[in-house]
Amino acid sequence: MALLWDNLAQQLSSVRATASATAVVTPVSGSGTSDDPSDRRRRLQKALEAVQDSGNAMMIESLTAAIEGREANLNLPELPDGIAKF
Repeated sequence: MALLWDNLAQQLSSVRATASATAVVTPVSGSGTSDDPSDRRRRLQKALEAVQDSGNAMMIESLTAAIEGREANLNLPELPDGIAKF
């Protein structure tokens, strides 16, 4: 068990070292930043294209609503009244 914790500690140290090395690089504002609305819309469009053929109606509705800037209409089923229903 101690070996597992040592391995986890080494991995965390490695991630921290990588994160601090990449934190030094600051992104230049402009196109491609995470705050750019057109970048978000482009990512949502790609996600929608990826799930179009999956048949997952809730995911498609959620992504379409996000692209259109509205709340998704998911029509979730009613939840049972209490634990006895299970």
